[in-house]
Amino acid sequence: MKFLFIVALIFGVAVIFWLKPKKYSYIIPAYIPLGEKFDIDFDGIAEFSKKNKVITIVNPNNGPISRDENKYYFEKLEEKIKQIQKNGGKVIGYVSTDYGDRDAKEVRKDIDIWEKEWNIDGIFLDEGLGSCGDNCEISVKKYQDYYEYIGDQIIVTNAGYIDEKYEKFLKDGVIMIVFENTYKKFVSSDNYLGKLDLHRGKKGILLHTAPIDIDKTKLKKLYKKYDLDYIYLTSKNWDTISLKLL
Repeated sequence: MKFLFIVALIFGVAVIFWLKPKKYSYIIPAYIPLGEKFDIDFDGIAEFSKKNKVITIVNPNNGPISRDENKYYFEKLEEKIKQIQKNGGKVIGYVSTDYGDRDAKEVRKDIDIWEKEWNIDGIFLDEGLGSCGDNCEISVKKYQDYYEYIGDQIIVTNAGYIDEKYEKFLKDGVIMIVFENTYKKFVSSDNYLGKLDLHRGKKGILLHTAPIDIDKTKLKKLYKKYDLDYIYLTSKNWDTISLKLL
């Protein structure tokens, strides 16, 4: 009798967790060009970070700036980063990889500036690869070397598009943006994600150009189907899905 009670209890707890809606995490791009259009109003992101799991990407100049390079903007951005982190948010630095074509020394140079001069929590490798074509071994090693070089910090790789070989670019702890396209393409029947095995790794999607009458129920079903963990929110000045969801 006691055994049956324990089994029933375990089953009940499992059902509760299965029925409980999945709480997604957010990746927010803070791309801030230097000069007159420099936007340091991160108060909204900081406030959002209090109640949500948020990773903010900072990108002042298509990559990092050093204190010596521009002390004025460095200190302004540094202050905003601290504000986000104080509210529980994580901040990572933008690094371009040019789809694997950028010189590895230049990529490491950017990583070094972020890690040595900024108090950040990780690195965003943009223009990444989720497919490696004919030079698969070389491409995979390049990204695995970046992961090892970054170390134990947060790593987000924006593949944008993936195929069945995408897992070769993953390692434990890496968050992969597996889809960067329109809302219409994401909810369509020929969405390529449905043909892939997405069981491994943390995954996120970047959706844009969403209709006003977005079907949130359908969207949530697809998030669950593809076992997604992160929603990458586009910036305010894009035809964005973020404001419609939030």
